[in-house]
Formats: sequence, C-alpha cells, structure tokens
Amino acid sequence: MSYPINLDIKDKLCVVLGGGHVALRKINGLLNAGGKIVVIAPEICEELQQLVHDVKIEWKKQNYSIGCLPYGLIFIAATNDAEVNRMSADEATKKHMLTNIITTSPNNASLFTVPSVVHCGRLMITVSTDGLSPALSKCIRKYLDNQFNENFAKWLEQLSKIRDEVKTIIKDANTREEFWQNVMSNETFYLVQNGELNKAEVNIRNALDSYRNKS
Repeated sequence: MSYPINLDIKDKLCVVLGGGHVALRKINGLLNAGGKIVVIAPEICEELQQLVHDVKIEWKKQNYSIGCLPYGLIFIAATNDAEVNRMSADEATKKHMLTNIITTSPNNASLFTVPSVVHCGRLMITVSTDGLSPALSKCIRKYLDNQFNENFAKWLEQLSKIRDEVKTIIKDANTREEFWQNVMSNETFYLVQNGELNKAEVNIRNALDSYRNKS
C-alpha cells in the first residue's frame, strides 16, 4: 500500500514533460495547489498556450534530452512515448524529485500517484485504489460528489469556529476527542447534507454546554 499524504506545493517548482491534454489535466491540479509550473515540450495544446500567455506557467519549447530538467519538487512525465517518460523519470529521481509517470505499464516507476479528488470548498476527499483500478476510483469519486454538496463547505467554516471554543472549554485532549466522536454522528451528517446547518450547530453547542457544566 502507498503512504497517503497531502503535500504543500505552494510556490514550489513543478516540472511537467509533455504538452497534451493529459499534461494539461496534471498542470491544472498543480496550479490549483499553488505550484510554480515549468512545462517542457516541443508543442503544447491551445489551453496550455493560453496559460503561457497569461503567465501562469513557463514553457520550454524543446524535446526532452538528458540534463534538460531543472531541479524541482515534483516531476510528471506525460508524453505519449513510454521510453522518454521512463528516461526522464530516472533523471528526475536522481535529482531527488517526486516523480509521476503517465503510463499503463506494470513496471511503473512512479514515486507517487494522484488520487481521484472531491473538492467542496476547503474540504478535500481523495480516493485511491493504489493503481489497481483508476476506473473504480472515478466511480467512487462520482458517488461522493453526490453525497458532499456545498453545505459541507459552509459547515466546515462553522466547525472551525466551534473548534476554537471547544479547545477553551474542554482542556483535556482525550476528552475533546470523545466530545467530537459523540457529536459527529449520522444525525449531524444528515442535517448538514440537507442544509440544516444551524440546527446541527445548536446540537453541538448543547452537547458542549453539558461538558461546560461538568467542568
């Protein structure tokens, strides 16, 4: 099994080899996370040309050759040439970059894979099958898309404020964990899902009052 991790790439250099729509999809994800992108390719699609025009990415107009990769945090090989992908990934790995290769080969040398992602405001849910079935990952992602609507993005913001209050009232970490386990119930989930955020908050505050009285 892979080790799951959320990586902060804000202002970190990310290098993408390839200029097609697969590369575009990867680049959009990197941009959304605040990465600084350099794309290497002799030609790039129209959407990438627009990103270059808008100074959102840098384009090095060239084919891959050994030594052409700048040092960065992340490298993604997204050409339609499996051998070029492999060679470039080998170079990136030697430069201690996190590498991802776009290939269906069973000998995929990627150091990381990108899971299917559900975004709901600052709530992020990821799904991975460890590379065994990307189709299943996408199927599960679509299911989760229907379960987690915009109400959860609003609820997350409310929870962040309540969390600060809970810390001031319930000093003991184990007791706080017990509190959250009790209030994060199926009832709370359904209230939020149906847009009854205020009712969900009232329930949590009532529970918090009982802890306050105990203390």
